[in-house]
Amino acid sequence: MKDLIMLLSSVLFGIVFSFLVIIFGLFVISKFLKKQEKPFKPNISIVIPAYNEEKNIQECLDSISNSNYPLSKIKVIVVDDGSTDSTIKILKKNKNLKILRQNHLGKVEALNYGASKASNEFIVTIDADTILDKNCIRELLIPFADSSIGATTGNNNVRNKKSILGTFQNVEYHLSNVIRNSFSSVFNSGAWISGSLACYRKKALKKIRYFKKDTMAEDIDVALEMKKEGYTTITAPKAIGHTIVPVKFKDLYRQRVRWWIGTLQAIFKNRSLFSIKSPVPILFLYITHFWWTFFAFISLPIIAYQIYYWMPYNTQTLLSSTSYFFRWFSLMGPVYVLYKIPDYGISLYSIFGVLSGIMTSILTVAGLRMFNDRANTKNLFAIFFYFPYTIVLNIIILISLLKHRFWEKSFYIK
Repeated sequence: MKDLIMLLSSVLFGIVFSFLVIIFGLFVISKFLKKQEKPFKPNISIVIPAYNEEKNIQECLDSISNSNYPLSKIKVIVVDDGSTDSTIKILKKNKNLKILRQNHLGKVEALNYGASKASNEFIVTIDADTILDKNCIRELLIPFADSSIGATTGNNNVRNKKSILGTFQNVEYHLSNVIRNSFSSVFNSGAWISGSLACYRKKALKKIRYFKKDTMAEDIDVALEMKKEGYTTITAPKAIGHTIVPVKFKDLYRQRVRWWIGTLQAIFKNRSLFSIKSPVPILFLYITHFWWTFFAFISLPIIAYQIYYWMPYNTQTLLSSTSYFFRWFSLMGPVYVLYKIPDYGISLYSIFGVLSGIMTSILTVAGLRMFNDRANTKNLFAIFFYFPYTIVLNIIILISLLKHRFWEKSFYIK
């Protein structure tokens, strides 16, 4: 039985390692690719859905005003989704701003209302708690010189990263940004759109009948629907925004439930896209999302068994026990494996563990550099102890899947 479980562990972590090798390989290839950028500065409409955003909306609007994109070509539309705070009062103090109001119907309805009233062909959507770098709007628009592009998306950094939870999410965002940019750079296509920072060709939005409420992830859904209509979506690597993330665990849980379950709904709804002829980013999205859904069920028992299996060899004293768990839940583990190779030799576990740690660290540090962040003490701490954070995310995925009973047909929108 022990041998069977250990073999299963090797297979499972081997698959995870394979995904990581693919991502790292694409990242390396992307560094050697240079693309010529043609200036493209059309008139644009910026749609900002806002609900009780008195603390954030002014900074968002100021970042647009401070952009190096010609202000004469920008029309800003803020859709107030029934705010009960001072959002409206703040908005009325701003000039050259169109304010639309609706009852509290939700973000999707606000986006559709704003997009339908936009007079320009290109529509930038920004969350009210997001602020933009000076070059962000310009970078979002450059790919649209190609008429096949239906949507672009930017890269989010974390604004409120002073808390421990915010710091881990900051590192996670950088890693996610690197992955999305690597796929877009190598394959000239992507499968992801960030709901807080994106740009759409209005003709493409009209063709798919705008945003829909039949999934909890309207951003992934709109990207997949555009693919079905023959449009390409892509990540603009230099388009950088800064957004606010949850700082309480319950809020993080709600957000990740919405993201994970919503993406499952979107890929099931658009399952006709999945075929051997599909673009690589689409295949990667479908395969990995279903894989991580499966992995959420089996990873925790496997990890627990691994810890239990090796524990008798490492618990002779309190110091050895502490050191054992410290190695398990930090990058000290791969370092220790390297140190012990003369004693233990080389095995699949040592190869997977050491190379996984090295590749993940390189990708994350590269993300810090690419997206104008620093390798400060907090970021390095989060990188060093990133593995426990992934376990927390797996637990959230598992709970959300069990809670929403994802296997029931009624869960999926046809």
